[in-house]
Amino acid sequence: WTELLFPKNLLREDSVIAHMVKDIPESDWNDQVQIIGWLYQYYNSEPKEKVFANLKKNVKISAADIPAATQLFTPDWIVRYMVENSLGRLWTEGHGKPENANWKYYLEEAEQEDSVKSELEKLRAAYREIQPEQIKIIDPCMGSGHILVYAFDVLMDIYTACGWSERDAAKSILRNNLYGLDIDRRAYQLAYFAVMMKARQYDRRLLTRGIQPNVYSIRESNGIQAMTIEYFHKNDPKLKSDIERIVTEMRDAKEYGSILNITPVDFTGLYARFDEIHNDINMMQMSALDELLPLVKCAEVLAQKYDVVVTNPPYMAVSNAGAKVNDYVKKNFPDSKADLFAVFIERCGQMAKKNGYQAMITQHAWMFLSSFEKLRTKLLAVDIVNMAHLGARAFEEIGGE
Repeated sequence: WTELLFPKNLLREDSVIAHMVKDIPESDWNDQVQIIGWLYQYYNSEPKEKVFANLKKNVKISAADIPAATQLFTPDWIVRYMVENSLGRLWTEGHGKPENANWKYYLEEAEQEDSVKSELEKLRAAYREIQPEQIKIIDPCMGSGHILVYAFDVLMDIYTACGWSERDAAKSILRNNLYGLDIDRRAYQLAYFAVMMKARQYDRRLLTRGIQPNVYSIRESNGIQAMTIEYFHKNDPKLKSDIERIVTEMRDAKEYGSILNITPVDFTGLYARFDEIHNDINMMQMSALDELLPLVKCAEVLAQKYDVVVTNPPYMAVSNAGAKVNDYVKKNFPDSKADLFAVFIERCGQMAKKNGYQAMITQHAWMFLSSFEKLRTKLLAVDIVNMAHLGARAFEEIGGE
C-alpha cells in the first residue's frame, strides 16, 4: 500500500503528479467531483475486466466483486436532469422555483386536463407545508457521490431562497437532508470527501464543527459477538428486541446492499442507549460503539422513508450473482428478479414516501421484455412525471451516434 500511496519518483518533474499539475488547465480542476468519479471508474477497470473474464468461466460474482462489476460514473448532465426534476420539482410544486436557481434541465409543467389539475393542486398544498430542513433525499447506490453533491447545490438554492445564510444552510443540509449508501467502502470514502468539500465551499470552517454527513458504507452484522449485544441491551426487553432484529436483518448486508428491506424499530431509544454507553469506560463500550453504532446508523437509513430517491443503480443479471443474492431477490422481488437495475426500480419505490419523487437511470429493457411484464403492471400504478429515452444530441453534452 505504501507503493500505491507514495509511488517512486513522485516529486520528479516528469512524474504523474507533475504532469497532472502542468498539463491540465487549472479551470478543469474546478469540478472536482467529476474528476473523482472518472478516476475511480478507471481505477476499477482492471478488476472489472477480471470479473467478466471469470463470468465466461461460469464463476459467479462474489459480494467483494460486485462494486467492480457495477460501478459506473454518472455524467453531470444526467445527474442534473434527475435531481432538478425530482428534488427541484418537489420544492417548485409547493413554493415556486427559486429565483437564483440555474436549473438548466428542469422541465416546466405541461398543460393538464382539469381533473389532473385538481389532483395536482392537492399535492401542491401538501408540498407547501414542507420546509427545507424537512426534506430527505437519498442515493442508495451513491458511488463517488456525484448525485449527492449536486443535490447539495439544489438544496442550497432552496435554503437561500428561504433566507438562510450559506453557512447555516450547509450545516443543516449535512445534518438533515442528504443520505447515501454504498456497498463499496472506497466509493463511500470518496463520496464522504466530495460531500464534505462541497459543504466547505459554503462554510470554510465546517471541518472544525464536528458535523458528519449521513453517508455510509453498508455494514453487516457478521462477526458481532453475543456478549457485545448483551452488554448493549442490558436485559431491557425493548432494547433487546430492537437490536437483535437489526443484527439479524443486517447479516450479510454487504451481499445485498440497499435492496435490504429493514424493519423500522425505535431508533431514538437505541441512540439514547449509545449516549449512555459513551459514559462507560471499558472494553465492551469500545466494541459496542465501533461495531453496533455504525450498524444501527446504516439500518436506520435503510428503514426510513424519503421525499426524494435518486440513483444510477447497478446493472447486473441476478443470475450472475452468488446464491444468497439470487435467493433473496427471488423471494423479495419476484417481479423484477432478472436484473439488479429492475430490482432497484422496485426498492427505490419502497424507499420513497407517498407522493415522493423517484428518479433513476435504467436500461430500457423493462419496457418490453416479457420477463418484466409483472413489473410493468406494477408501474402502471405509479404517476410518471416525465420519462426520457434520449438519443444522440438530445442535449449539447451528448455526442453523435
